[in-house]
Amino acid sequence: MAGRSAVYAPHGVIATSQPLASAAGLAVMEHGGNAIDAAVTAAAVLGLVEPMMTGPGGDVFAIIWSAKDHKLIGLNASGRAGSLMTRETLIARGRTRVPPSTVEAVIVPGAVAGWQALLSKYGTITLAQAMAPAIKLADSGFPVSPIIARDWHAGAELLKKDDGARKTFFINGDHTPAAGEWFTNPDYAASLRLIATQGPGAIYGGTLGQRIVDRVKALGGFITLDDMKKESVTWEDPISVMFHGYRVWELPPNNQGIAVLEMLRMLDGEDLAALGYNSPAYVHR
Repeated sequence: MAGRSAVYAPHGVIATSQPLASAAGLAVMEHGGNAIDAAVTAAAVLGLVEPMMTGPGGDVFAIIWSAKDHKLIGLNASGRAGSLMTRETLIARGRTRVPPSTVEAVIVPGAVAGWQALLSKYGTITLAQAMAPAIKLADSGFPVSPIIARDWHAGAELLKKDDGARKTFFINGDHTPAAGEWFTNPDYAASLRLIATQGPGAIYGGTLGQRIVDRVKALGGFITLDDMKKESVTWEDPISVMFHGYRVWELPPNNQGIAVLEMLRMLDGEDLAALGYNSPAYVHR
């Protein structure tokens, strides 16, 4: 029993993992924006209210339906590895793999380029308009919800290791926000405001990008300002497989969607219902 009622919406619906992000996206649609406008707006808010997930420093993958073209269109706005990351450098540092939680794993942020590409081609509002709700929330603050507070706290020891992270993501530099505690992020607001004023160039070669590169370099990372300037998005044709009468679409690599398609193909010949719900054979499959 899910315990949730069905949602009926005659004009539009949005689902995110945080109510403030959903509300921001819904407001965009209520004022005449389309789904692309709402998605980018919600993504900018999620970068604030769920900082342990993603944000302007992350990537964007998108599959959108163009009613005008009557087709699915994919966007890959993932950043490239820094040009200073070479095999020789990693070997000299004694690395046998890229550490997942250090500056060495930091790549060029593709999200802002992805937001701009989506809005420019399929949206109706500007990037500055899409980021406005996130800027307002970052300045005024919001109460942190329980699940996010728990996940935030799970990263506390890692955040403590970096002065900037501790200053930004701790309350008074002392602790991660508890459930219901008020949190503001003026630095996030300032960064988005700079992008809103100067455009994506602020991060891809501008003053914000230079600050990122300088900090990453100081910590031993691999990206350069030239890497930031070269960031670009790729429009993709989604790939698909049939599964029990349905066609399931994903983005091609480097997105991980191909793993989903492989698993569905492996299961397609199975009579899952005959195995019995939650039976050992069912769970194994």
